[in-house]
Amino acid sequence: MKVRVAAVGLAAVVAGISLTTGTATGATETTCSTPVLTSAPVHLTDPGRWSYTYHVSWCVEGGRITDITQHIAHEEDGSTCVWVANQEESKTPVPDGSGAWDSFNMVELSCKDGTGKPGSVNPWGVITVRPDGTSTVLRKGIAT
Repeated sequence: MKVRVAAVGLAAVVAGISLTTGTATGATETTCSTPVLTSAPVHLTDPGRWSYTYHVSWCVEGGRITDITQHIAHEEDGSTCVWVANQEESKTPVPDGSGAWDSFNMVELSCKDGTGKPGSVNPWGVITVRPDGTSTVLRKGIAT
């Protein structure tokens, strides 16, 4: 299985505050001989401070998943929150024999709290993709 990571930047204005955008890394988009499938997104946000959106695209050929590409979009206000890095990612087969895979991603943002004290915010998500073309956001959350 090929493993690739792609990041997509977005531009937005939230509550009159312009958010800066960026990319975690750049990679080639998923290509396959069958239609590329796209999962539902994980979306987590602290409005006006930061936003994280994660989804995957995948290929199914001959009834099995042959390629998964992760897509990460992030926005931050640049004054209280700034992008740090794409911290962790993985793709692992689901051990139930179904041919499904779980894809995990977590990023890090450096954000000041209400008193100006620095800290970290780590939005993350797990998406299950299946050979039948369906997907599920299995879990998502924000670690601090």
